[in-house]
Amino acid sequence: MQTAGPSGFYNVPTTKFLILFVGTCSVLASILDLKPIFHLQLSPHVTIHHQFWRFITSHCAFTNSGELFFGLLIIYAMRVIERQYGSAKYAAFVFITLGISTFLELGALVSGARLGFRRIPGGPYALIFSMLYQYHRIIPATYRFRIFGATLNDKMFLYAPALQILISQSFATIVPCICGLMAGALYRSDVGNMKKWRFPQHVQRAASRMSDASLASSPTPRSSTTMPTTARSSEILTTAANLRNRRSNANNTTRTRTTNTADVREYIDTLTGRGTSAEVQPPAEGDVRLLMSMFPDHPRENIMRAFASGHNNMNRAVEIMLSTPAPTHNNSEEGGRASSSSRS
Repeated sequence: MQTAGPSGFYNVPTTKFLILFVGTCSVLASILDLKPIFHLQLSPHVTIHHQFWRFITSHCAFTNSGELFFGLLIIYAMRVIERQYGSAKYAAFVFITLGISTFLELGALVSGARLGFRRIPGGPYALIFSMLYQYHRIIPATYRFRIFGATLNDKMFLYAPALQILISQSFATIVPCICGLMAGALYRSDVGNMKKWRFPQHVQRAASRMSDASLASSPTPRSSTTMPTTARSSEILTTAANLRNRRSNANNTTRTRTTNTADVREYIDTLTGRGTSAEVQPPAEGDVRLLMSMFPDHPRENIMRAFASGHNNMNRAVEIMLSTPAPTHNNSEEGGRASSSSRS
């Protein structure tokens, strides 16, 4: 189900009050066997017994558990509308749409009496569908997907329980739901500047004091899926450090084994004379010059000997030269004379 903003009831006191009020009234109606007083019927309740309070109580409680569950689920999801409007405007919206939908339901009962429509079950059907109209017009779809060739979006997870409520009692629930949609459309069209109406300031201050005392909710902590906790972070860092140490140890072990193997092979080649055999091709002159520029204190013979021991491998020759001590000045001069005489 699509949500916007933080989860829970943070900054949505009107939504929290509606859920607590409707849920409590529904449970008490079931426990105390008061369900008959919540439905709306003109004859005989209104026209004969003058039970006008039914226009109010008909919106207060659901009469079965399935509608209660789906209704509270939708009201909770509609907290995104309260965050868009603000609590003062959202409370005014609830009051205005309840009044409009009540008059529309009364007209439906009067006009539908000849067609056999005489009763509206208890429950805030009109309020829920007026909220859904605002949700449909204000909140965009987050993502879309295809099922059997049909393109759907994430809003269907909210429209599906709404459809269940719509057809739960056939025509008896379809009428108040349509009245709610009409009330939501009238509010959205801003007929008579109704969107600008708010409760008086003293009523808002009193409601604010009451909500701060009993309905205020603290913000929900940030989810660990987006920001790991400190313990989780330390665990991840420790695991990463252990992996790095294992890789470093493995690399050091491999490098040591490779070096030892190369040293043994070099020693054997030196003893058997294969390191200086004529079969070994001479190194490239560019590699020789590069190595001589890297090790200017070494004579050319040492460079050539390193290439011969490393089988003309540049990296191996560099390692050999790094482990070969630099000759003294006299030795380097003698080596230089020897190399010049050999070239001449």
